[in-house]
Amino acid sequence: MTASVVDSIENKEISPKEIREMLGVDNSGIQELCKLADVKLKKNNRGLTYFTKDDADALSKASKMTVPMPVRNAVFKGSNSISNGSIVQLVDTLKNIEKSITDKLTSVLDEKLDGMDDVVMELIRVKTENETMRFKINELNKENYKLKKEINSFKKVPFGFYAKTSTNNNPF
Repeated sequence: MTASVVDSIENKEISPKEIREMLGVDNSGIQELCKLADVKLKKNNRGLTYFTKDDADALSKASKMTVPMPVRNAVFKGSNSISNGSIVQLVDTLKNIEKSITDKLTSVLDEKLDGMDDVVMELIRVKTENETMRFKINELNKENYKLKKEINSFKKVPFGFYAKTSTNNNPF
């Protein structure tokens, strides 16, 4: 082949229909493969999507690396085309992932809550101390009231002396 023939083959626009037929996938399959192979969609001067030979090769390689569509559909439809061993292995893998996530969350929560016991004990101690102080304040207020009542029971008499009067007459 001459260089111009090779260039025309490599520069040929391949339609999505040809890609579907070549790879045996639908449009959503092509989209998934484009994401996997990192192929950017191109549009020609008429606004139609096309692929190059390099794009087709990359999509072909990506389709070989992924699970074939019939197997994937069988998993979702519950078909017997997948062996029970594969399903058991899948379930075991999911259980291991769940256990791993649970263990990580548990360790993080334990780590975060580790110092909370000390904080709770300190709060209980402060609350008890607060109640004791409140009781002392009430006792001091009662004593203060009695002392004011006692002071008001004295009446000033001449020569700087004080005489005690009845404590029942004072409003305090």
